Amino acid sequence: MLDQIRIVLVETEFPGNVGSAARALQTMGLSQLVLVNPKCEAKGEEASRLAHAAVAVLNEARVVTSLDEAIGDTVFSVATSRRVRRHLSPLYTPEEAARLVLERSANGPVAIVFGRESWGLDNTELERCSIHSTIPSATATQSLNLAQSVMIYAYSVYQASLAPAERSFDWSLATNVQVERFYEHLAETLGRLGTRPSSNMENLITRFRRVLSRLPLESRDVQLLHKLLSQMDFVAGKRRDGVIPPDESLDRHQ
Repeated sequence: MLDQIRIVLVETEFPGNVGSAARALQTMGLSQLVLVNPKCEAKGEEASRLAHAAVAVLNEARVVTSLDEAIGDTVFSVATSRRVRRHLSPLYTPEEAARLVLERSANGPVAIVFGRESWGLDNTELERCSIHSTIPSATATQSLNLAQSVMIYAYSVYQASLAPAERSFDWSLATNVQVERFYEHLAETLGRLGTRPSSNMENLITRFRRVLSRLPLESRDVQLLHKLLSQMDFVAGKRRDGVIPPDESLDRHQ
């Protein structure tokens, strides 16, 4: 469905924004870039430099003379704007707009339209689009750079296209048994090192539990900790008496 989504830039004034927009598209799996009557050398050296590895997206961008030509065959379009207009049309966030874009792309081409760097889209252009969207900001007096705005919408579309399981890291958390075996190993190693807790070994291990239980330990993390303890076991075993004299209790000043 990402192939059905096009990013439309209306009368772009700076070539660097065109190149950076192309890079944002490719990074997020989009490829359809349409340039409406660009007011700069949209495919020149500066644009190519900013496009970086997305030069193909830039070179294949379609150049048209009007917004109607850019979105005439679309079944759904989003007009982006930083200002609330007189007609008070509902304003969708990038995330909300992205979900609608993905949904409608199943039925045909869809577009997200961006206006000029200096003053955005005019009212007539806004009326040509299905819905209006804006990026919420902390201040009312500032707006994002065009390429930054394209990146936010491209990212939102890509995220909306992912299955829930693909949107977050797949944690392979250690089981309770694995964690308990580590604490047993830790107590044994501390004993081999001649550790003398201020109270007893059980209380000292509880202090370690207090720290490590707050972490989402994966199985590989526990294995790494076991390797560290095994190395300490090896060092302790190299001493003929099997004990390395401690300087002071580990938990005395905690």
